[in-house]
Amino acid sequence: MKSAEDQVTAPRTASQRVQAAGMQPSRTRIAASWERCLRQHGLERHRIAFPQIVSERELKDVRAPIDDLIHLATPELDRLFTRLARYDYVVSLTDAAGVTVLFRCGDQLASECRAVGVLPGAVWTEESQGTNGIGTCIKEQRALSVVRGEHFGESLAGLSCTVAPIFGAAGRLAAVLNVTTPHADALSMQGLVRDIVRRSARRIENRYFERRNRGRPVLRISAQDDFTDLAAEVRVALDGGGRIVDATSDAARLLPGESGAPLGIRAAELHGVSTGHSDRGTDAVMTHQGRRFFVRRARADRESAASVVPAAAVAPPPGVPDIATLVGHDPVVIERVHLARRLLDRRLPILLQGETGTGKSALARALHNAGMHAGGPFVAINCAAIPAELIESELFGYRPGAFTGAARHGARGRILEADGGVLFLDEIGDMPMALQTRLLQVLSDGEVVPVGAAQPVRVSFAVVSASLHDIADLVRQGRFRQDLYFRLNGATALLPALRERADKGALIDAVFREEGAEAGMPNLALDRTALRLLVSHAWPGNIRELRHVARYAATLAEDGIVTPACLPPYFRPAEAGMRDERNITEAALTRAGWNVSRAARHLGISRATLHRRIASLDLSRPPPRGG
Repeated sequence: MKSAEDQVTAPRTASQRVQAAGMQPSRTRIAASWERCLRQHGLERHRIAFPQIVSERELKDVRAPIDDLIHLATPELDRLFTRLARYDYVVSLTDAAGVTVLFRCGDQLASECRAVGVLPGAVWTEESQGTNGIGTCIKEQRALSVVRGEHFGESLAGLSCTVAPIFGAAGRLAAVLNVTTPHADALSMQGLVRDIVRRSARRIENRYFERRNRGRPVLRISAQDDFTDLAAEVRVALDGGGRIVDATSDAARLLPGESGAPLGIRAAELHGVSTGHSDRGTDAVMTHQGRRFFVRRARADRESAASVVPAAAVAPPPGVPDIATLVGHDPVVIERVHLARRLLDRRLPILLQGETGTGKSALARALHNAGMHAGGPFVAINCAAIPAELIESELFGYRPGAFTGAARHGARGRILEADGGVLFLDEIGDMPMALQTRLLQVLSDGEVVPVGAAQPVRVSFAVVSASLHDIADLVRQGRFRQDLYFRLNGATALLPALRERADKGALIDAVFREEGAEAGMPNLALDRTALRLLVSHAWPGNIRELRHVARYAATLAEDGIVTPACLPPYFRPAEAGMRDERNITEAALTRAGWNVSRAARHLGISRATLHRRIASLDLSRPPPRGG
């Protein structure tokens, strides 16, 4: 208990205590947080408890409602950690209640982090821990830093935290992005780190916005006309009448309505905003408070950035699955895709191999959308589909008058269109040898020489290529250049066939649910027999075939339940065969009095085979008569 003298000499206000702790009085948000700690939370600096750490089971429950957001945030978190780990920073993501759901920490900081509770599952609220980056960000709902002695708890006075909020639908706080360092020599970077964290949070928020608004018209608004900076964009989603139904957190600042919020307002009637046409590749130029912004229309269910996909390029099948559906729960696929995503962010070329229909094209698009290149274009080229006479001009572009029939203004070419983004080379194994030579030169020099040009043009992009052929085998046959193979094969991700996936049943169920939602049946379910038929199918067309089957079944499942009758006709003979097999097996067991050895001899199979058949047909011995 404090003495009377202590009570008299102790600072009486939060502002005085802030100054006594060596902080700048201008840090009004920190001062306000201290005031709350003292007057609302009833905390004492020297008696702050160790943070609560939730159990693994509890953490799983916490993560479930924001699983989409966590999935979208993971690559950004990995990039942020890669960038800041050398300066002794820990990176984390918490939910809106302050529970740490993602955590990245280098080995050299592990013991220091454990000592103060900076751990996965830790709960960081202002009510329990006093002024701290995460808890105070939740209260203030804005980016801020809490530097060393600005922490209310004495045990946290060695830490410096920089945080930024991530908002979801209706402007509600969804998560907090945090970086923390225990080292004082990193303080000189605080200004830079604040900007980095704020921009990372905006990128996550924009991707989360896209996921929520799949299928709606979206306006992308940026101060840059090239739309290459995802962190600098404001986005709004519209309903069929052109009214704003969702917006990113900066929209209220940039697009004020009469009440200060843009929701419910027609995009054409925003208060204080004037628009005009643009001749710079955007849909409109918007002027607000003397500043110019560029507007581009997009659909949030397509590429997340300024996507350039020429008409003759590879078109994805309808309802391309996102990266979460593609990855599923197969540990092999998870490991391969996670590695591919990290390497692509570092500009290492990725080669996707796998049977037709395994999702190579969809995965290439998903890697682009989930990675650091999402702010740039995604240009897909089918290397087997471009006519030989158009290869040069289509890929490398041409200058005006380069040849008879050339467009008056020339053409950039698809490779230049990919500058700043991802170039996807589908069916790379079918690329003609002459084109392989030209492509190798572009990848080696980072330059493109358009047809009819004298000077090269610099170009920079990440490369993803795909083929159902074994490219290494094509090299051995002399059908593919070995040096180009080495250029394209920074890492190979082999996508297993659907029949080989460990999560086949779960993936089938996920795709049926996704297609059901697209058809207006979000609760579409598979009955037991239909699921057994689907799991036992060989799936020669892999995920592409699965998606077609799911779309077919969703159309016929009027009551929301998929039965065998809802599946395509080629599934039903298998069902009939299974019924025959069940009847024959059950009859043999009945005649043998359910003596498995005797029934197996009668059927001409081994006891082990009969036991497996009993299990697969879900047969059970009938109860004895009378009981």
